Amino acid sequence: MQIALIGIGKIANYQMQAITHTEGIKLVDAHDLDSNKAEELPGSVQFHNNLDKMLKKSNADAFLVSTPTSTHFEIAMQVIESDRIAIVEKPLCTSQSEMDALLTAARTRKLPLYTAFHPAYGREVDWWREQIDAQNFELGALLGFESCFADPYYIDGKLTLGAVGKAGAWTDSGASGLSALARLVDPESMSLVDGRMTVIPSLNCAQVQGLGIYRFVENNRMVYGMVDTNWTLGKNYKTTRLRYENGIVELDHAKEAAHLVLEGQEALIFNLATDKPRLVNHYCGVFADLTAMYAKGEDNTRLSEALHHLLFDALNC
Repeated sequence: MQIALIGIGKIANYQMQAITHTEGIKLVDAHDLDSNKAEELPGSVQFHNNLDKMLKKSNADAFLVSTPTSTHFEIAMQVIESDRIAIVEKPLCTSQSEMDALLTAARTRKLPLYTAFHPAYGREVDWWREQIDAQNFELGALLGFESCFADPYYIDGKLTLGAVGKAGAWTDSGASGLSALARLVDPESMSLVDGRMTVIPSLNCAQVQGLGIYRFVENNRMVYGMVDTNWTLGKNYKTTRLRYENGIVELDHAKEAAHLVLEGQEALIFNLATDKPRLVNHYCGVFADLTAMYAKGEDNTRLSEALHHLLFDALNC
């Protein structure tokens, strides 16, 4: 599978590294508004300073939108309306109406549409999914969950450089927390209970904190959980805790680690990091899954639609 990259920023660097570690995928073209970004590309990749021309001339099978969140909708629509396949960095867009428009455009043209939910491919998430499938631990029924995705993007009354290109704490990180949970809980079974957003009108971002409370039925029992996102804590903290009848599992998404506490036993700690950066590991998973879906003529729009519904329901509560 050959892909072209739209936007050569911080995330794109991790994406390009992951492509070199993933069989069956190759980067052939790239576009950015800043022509100096061409220097960051491998020599085999053709740089284009005009997106329209790249969409017309490129031999790529799909186009990866890796631009600021607020531009995802416009650029993804441009790709689709050019009858090309779009892969969009999460979140796909910033509103329900935008999502509906993108899905309608892709389905009308019978084009696959992919969302790159990279946090869902964290090594700690993969590890716990494997333990669940193999039934390696007798934890009993799931009773609830708490997920927190925090970044130090609001300090001393100002947004930091880390917030550049992002729409808001909930808009960006809510998609992260929900996508990781979707590996462990069926998102189509989840519904919103309440959503709470903190907005500072003087800041150019949609929200500095966001919270979604959800429920679903498992084993004939109502289960509740929350996803919290926060830019005001001054630290990088990304953790999901899953509470079971017989213990607790804590997935540390920032450190690629897992803590397992079984009732009456000492905590077990699993270090799952590799010699590659965390986000490179994430995108290796994204691209491996993407190439497999593409080969089968499939996409992840059903998952994307379910997760974005949960995201936007909380945002609009």
